Amino acid sequence: MENRKKVLFVQKVAEDEFETESLWCIEDGNSYIIDNIPFIAKRIALGDTIKVEYDEDEGAYYFDDFLATSGNSTIRLYFEDGELIEATREALEKLGCESEAFLARKIVAVNVPKQVNYRLVKKYLDDGEGQNKWQYEESCLSHEY
Repeated sequence: MENRKKVLFVQKVAEDEFETESLWCIEDGNSYIIDNIPFIAKRIALGDTIKVEYDEDEGAYYFDDFLATSGNSTIRLYFEDGELIEATREALEKLGCESEAFLARKIVAVNVPKQVNYRLVKKYLDDGEGQNKWQYEESCLSHEY
């Protein structure tokens, strides 16, 4: 099994308010490759290569800087009705995207691989938002459309 570590990403959410997300990363020499889809951290995508800093006092690894982007995009969907989550994830999978669900907060984090046609995904996202099924944000958009 590859050498996986939890890396902490601190995200400012409001004035004097921060939220921390831990993401699995694969250690690759002096760099780390993001190995799951972020729910909170912005401007980061599955497969991105980063530099981390180890905090001895806390015994934890923290995001420090980007080394290379993967070309993947991260999209987050926010649902009022959690019953729509599974069908939405299946539809996104048919479009070539993988996703992870945070059911307690009714959030789906979506990875759009760089080879996927984002126009088709965006149309699906816009249509669903227009029907009040969800709201979405393009947290890390590497695709052009």
